[in-house]
Amino acid sequence: MKRLSLIGLCVLMAITLCAESTSLIGRGFFRYAQFGHSLYADMHPNFPRMDVPYCTNNAVYDYGSHSGTPYRWQTMGLFGLNLPIWSGNLKDSTFALTVNIHMSANLWMDLFETSTSPIVDTDYRIGLPTVTFLHRLNRGFAKNYSIQWSPFKHESTHIGDELQIRYIDRNYALRRVNVSYNYTEFVFTFNEAEDRFAQNHCFRLGLMVLWGGGWFNMDPDAGDSSIIDPKGTKAVPYGKRNPWEIYLQYQYQSPSSKHGFQGIASAEIRNRECYGYDLSVTNADNPKNMQPERRVFTYNIFVGARYNTPAYDGPFSRIALGVRAYHGNCPYGQFRSISNYSQIGVSMMFE
Repeated sequence: MKRLSLIGLCVLMAITLCAESTSLIGRGFFRYAQFGHSLYADMHPNFPRMDVPYCTNNAVYDYGSHSGTPYRWQTMGLFGLNLPIWSGNLKDSTFALTVNIHMSANLWMDLFETSTSPIVDTDYRIGLPTVTFLHRLNRGFAKNYSIQWSPFKHESTHIGDELQIRYIDRNYALRRVNVSYNYTEFVFTFNEAEDRFAQNHCFRLGLMVLWGGGWFNMDPDAGDSSIIDPKGTKAVPYGKRNPWEIYLQYQYQSPSSKHGFQGIASAEIRNRECYGYDLSVTNADNPKNMQPERRVFTYNIFVGARYNTPAYDGPFSRIALGVRAYHGNCPYGQFRSISNYSQIGVSMMFE
């Protein structure tokens, strides 16, 4: 009888623990987390952003009316989304875990072109759920650290029809390079800004590693495929493939005013591949002079102010406005073969 009572008590305790665990798991579904967000220096964040930059002009993406102009105004929109799947605290809130789906799509439109407003480039990124583990330290300056893993992400890029038609008119050898690749990403963050109102210094280190293949390839019907290959050709021998990209980011937020305003400064240094082809090569060029693949550093800075809605902490609860400056290779699509690209302009973000 005592044995049956003991067994019954153990079963009852197991049912209770399972019920509590199920309740805890259930409460975490589709819950917004205060960590795991992109920093403002990220060129492909998981929240919407609009840029109006004054940037380097180039014949390969200039539709025509600004030819010969070294710099010009452009418009760029980034539609990022951080879709929550599950989030919750563990072990008396010492640890936390969140699972999200990060996706984004950028749209580069030449709205200041007088004859038409062509789409210059569109990129999209999507993948499997991203897992972020947070350990709260609360030891003075060291508030926490987090480890984030995106096991599989895919990026693909396309240029506008107007540019492809213009490439044919100008007898370019390459009309569209298919920048399409799969990668995994690891991110380590020190001092996630869980409290959006408090002063904070955040540091982040990220690594992207290709799953296989290269960063780009060439479709035979999109140009002269004999002069471009991520693995190299006899005419254009590329160096060893660089299947990784690394970046270091920092973001400072000042203490919030009583009305919810605070200063934001964010910076990034990134080492990445400058793609090994020249979009300005024409079919008449002989031999076709292609540039070698090489690694380059890019620099991205944002300085501005942010407004935090006082009674709501969820998607689109933070609005930032400021100035963004970038220098390096062009960060968009197939134009990442263009080096010495610069831009500075107004940037608005909705986090």
